[in-house]
Amino acid sequence: MKRFSLAIALAFLLSGGSLRAEEPKVSVSGYVLTDFVYYVNEEGQYSEQLVSGDYALAANEGYNAFEITRGYLTFSAQLTDKVLASITTDLRTDSDGYRRIFAKFAFVEFRDLAPHTKIRFGLQEPPWAFSDAELWRYRMVEQGFYSYWGTFSTADFGVSLLGDVLDGLFKYHFAILNGEGVSGIETERFKEYVARFTFDLGSADKIRFYPSAGYSSNHHGEQGLRDEVFMTGAGLDLLGRLHLAGEYFQGIYGMEAGELPLVRGVWPAGALDMIEFADPALLLVDEKDVNFAGWAAYADIKLLDKLNFFGRYDLYDPNTDPDFDRDGETLWTAGIAYHPIDNLWVTLDYREFSFQEPDPDHDNDKELPSTRAVYTHWKIAY
Repeated sequence: MKRFSLAIALAFLLSGGSLRAEEPKVSVSGYVLTDFVYYVNEEGQYSEQLVSGDYALAANEGYNAFEITRGYLTFSAQLTDKVLASITTDLRTDSDGYRRIFAKFAFVEFRDLAPHTKIRFGLQEPPWAFSDAELWRYRMVEQGFYSYWGTFSTADFGVSLLGDVLDGLFKYHFAILNGEGVSGIETERFKEYVARFTFDLGSADKIRFYPSAGYSSNHHGEQGLRDEVFMTGAGLDLLGRLHLAGEYFQGIYGMEAGELPLVRGVWPAGALDMIEFADPALLLVDEKDVNFAGWAAYADIKLLDKLNFFGRYDLYDPNTDPDFDRDGETLWTAGIAYHPIDNLWVTLDYREFSFQEPDPDHDNDKELPSTRAVYTHWKIAY
């Protein structure tokens, strides 16, 4: 009872010392992401399957489809002048075609406890979400660099501190998170400690330059393994017409004996099993810290008032050790975006995803071919 009373008192103080009787101000917003995809090469969406003692490509030849990739709905309630509650639901289409709804974000935010400072409790965006919002501006086409390659989850449970000083020139975001991600269950194995700093210099209608740097530490206490990532990026905006940005990360991931030392990545189903099958000697004999790294470059040019050209190139290496010198993965995409009104964006874009070594078992059969596709993406906001 004593702890409960203290909690009530703390909430009272954080809310500004006055509990309102009137109904909170509630706002609703959201957007839907949908697309049509046509695969240029006949493999389409493929996987790897073991057939007659050897792995072979299994593909949907001539695959094309209309898809609803994501749908977000956000409810925000202004509880007091300093307290905001927000929940965002997410409709996602899984790889098997089924759709499911879950809570993407659900947090309480306390504002201006100190000047230009926020504290969030709950399920929230981690500090690296800056990538999606500021550096890569086309979430409707694909996820941002860090989340696409599986380096971080796009949401997690925890507490964070956000703020800025010097009239917004210096921004910071600290967080302590479960480290399990939005879909994982907290097992009390570890916690993730993340920090990101951004310098925001200039203005978008003239010249704006905003470099950032961050660090994430996630130690698996029981196994003695670690997951550490250093990240950096920068954006440049010129005269409201040209946007250039880049991101880089390098990390160390502790892996146990018996595992294949390739960290994360975007692998077709069965691909890692195939690589292990082709060369069992690759498996770790002892625990090892595996190094990985990657970088991305973005461009966005305003051609006309409502017509933009955009491009992106990613290079990701899931193991930078010399004995893994042909395991790189690349993604490049380019297209045009048309936004006749603020609530509607449409793109026509091309994408190519490739593996540095398409024939990992050296049998002159490319089990990991490039994927080439043409899309039209739609973002409908409301």
